[in-house]
This record gives sequence, C-alpha cells and structure tokens, in this order.
Amino acid sequence: MYRDAALTKLLTYAGALPFWALALAQVLGYQPALAAQAFIAYGTGIACFMAGTLWSQAQIRAQDPRLMLIVSNVAALAAIGGLLIYAHIPALTMGLHMAVFLVLLAADLAIHRKGDQPAWYLALRRNVTLLVIAAYAAVMILT
Repeated sequence: MYRDAALTKLLTYAGALPFWALALAQVLGYQPALAAQAFIAYGTGIACFMAGTLWSQAQIRAQDPRLMLIVSNVAALAAIGGLLIYAHIPALTMGLHMAVFLVLLAADLAIHRKGDQPAWYLALRRNVTLLVIAAYAAVMILT
C-alpha cells in the first residue's frame, strides 16, 4: 500500500502549502474575507480526505474496523460542521478543525502501533499535521 514514499511525501507537503498561502493572504490583508473562506473550505476538504484515508485503512487492515470507521465518519462530519458554522463562530471552526486533524493523527498512530504503517508515514503525518495546525494558529493569532 505504501509503494512510493517519495511521491507521497512530496504531495503531502505540497498539500500543506495552500494553508500557508491562504494564511499569508489573510495576514497581509490580500482579499482577507475570501482568503479566510478558502482557508476553511480547503481545511474541510483536506480533513474529509484524511478521514477517507482512515476509512480505507480500517477496511483493509483492521481486524475490527468499527472504531476506526466511526472516528473517520465523525471527523469528516465535524469538519463539515465547522465549515457550516464558520460565518457565525469562526474561532470555534478553527478549533474544531485543529481538533479533527489531531484526532486523525491519533488514529494513524493507533494504526501504526499495530504495525500497519511504515515509520516514515507516521513521521510524515505528524510533521504535516503540525504544519497545518501551526497555520490555523497563525491565522487565529494574527487576524
């Protein structure tokens, strides 16, 4: 399942770039409302994508996939819920998205502990999760 580590790493780190580009746009005042909406929309999409990868991991590797399937669904729904409330409670959305990314990382850690992921993948997930959460924090602090 983890056949191309180099491409996976490249695409994963590249996926963190829009968070930082949109955060920078907000901080610099370049179309800040549009950048903020795009930031949350992108975060929702990435969170749902990551929840989907957890779903597939549970289907393929878990002996009892129920907990991972529930976590996957709850994470995706929480991210979407955050998108829906952003206009009214932006700080809650930001915190909710950060929590979703941390929960998804914890789920990957649980999969890794069972020996179902290579060490490089978990390190990649940790690093990118920290980059993404840092972008959320920067937006919350600087805007």
